[in-house]
Amino acid sequence: MPRPLRPAPEPLDVNATTVIVAGIAAWFIAFVVLLLFAGRLADAGQLVWLWTALAGWLLGLLGLWIAGRQQRRRR
Repeated sequence: MPRPLRPAPEPLDVNATTVIVAGIAAWFIAFVVLLLFAGRLADAGQLVWLWTALAGWLLGLLGLWIAGRQQRRRR
């Protein structure tokens, strides 16, 4: 006999800006570290990792702008 389903928990109240800034910082650190090894990455044909970190950083900035805009509209 299947167990009865429990009700879904209430959503957490999370500050999206803090989460997005933490992600931006992580992508930026990854980009800087990979930039130090750009020559080795290019020799190995793995330069895509550098561009992936850059894209993550830039998309995070875009997400920060969107989140800020949504917060302003909510007020």
